[in-house]
Amino acid sequence: MGQLPDLREARRRLGLALETLCHDRWVLGYLRAGSLQPIAASEIAPRFLQSRPLAPLSRRALYEKRPVVVNSVIENPNPSSGYDWELDWPAILYAPVGELGQRPVGLLTVGCRRDHWYSEADVHYAASLGVTLAPMVEALRRPLGRLNPIESEVAQLLSYGLSESEIARAIKIPERRAKIISDDVARKLRIVSLEVALAFPEVPARRGELRL
Repeated sequence: MGQLPDLREARRRLGLALETLCHDRWVLGYLRAGSLQPIAASEIAPRFLQSRPLAPLSRRALYEKRPVVVNSVIENPNPSSGYDWELDWPAILYAPVGELGQRPVGLLTVGCRRDHWYSEADVHYAASLGVTLAPMVEALRRPLGRLNPIESEVAQLLSYGLSESEIARAIKIPERRAKIISDDVARKLRIVSLEVALAFPEVPARRGELRL
């Protein structure tokens, strides 16, 4: 069975790091040909396993190399077709992932489906987290970029700890094929799995917090 234990641990630690930010959903991805290729998300759903175009404000965050926040004071009276969370949710935070002053290699998107106002402290923390995540995303984007679309989906599902039978049901393929793909993905990423685990340093402290 293909396994990506270090990627799973990195994803778990990212989830813990984001607990300090009010949110209902998050997606972390790397940049590829003008699109965002997901690495991990807070939930398992087809739309968060597949590449998608960058939203205008996410492009702005990447261009300016700083977090961009959408804080709505009123509910959107005309939600988008299909309910696009980046357009319809009242609070969205885009945090570029990259070294300070360098071109971003990825993007972290965090959002609330309920009324919320991201503060200056939230923005500062997200910016620090974006720098913290840079080594992990940099280590992953090249090997992940060599995977085809179905392998990319399987890699993410493996990071959730799903079995081959669960992966087969999730992406609607025969279990035997799911096993073959899982083993191929694990083999292709095995070289970087330890590097990724080591590339996820201490989570940055928020202002006013004491690190234990």
